[in-house]
Amino acid sequence: MSFDIVLTVNGTRRTIPIPDPRTTLLDLLREGLHLTGTKKGCDRGQCGACT
Repeated sequence: MSFDIVLTVNGTRRTIPIPDPRTTLLDLLREGLHLTGTKKGCDRGQCGACT
């Protein structure tokens, strides 16, 4: 199941397709909008960066 999400990021309104409902906002920013300034820690919940 795929759906679109509408976000305003840095003053620009964007409509982005989401192929997987489990996509995180962090992954959407990095992979969908290519905003790589947003950093990901260990991606497992062990390092504490996401908590």
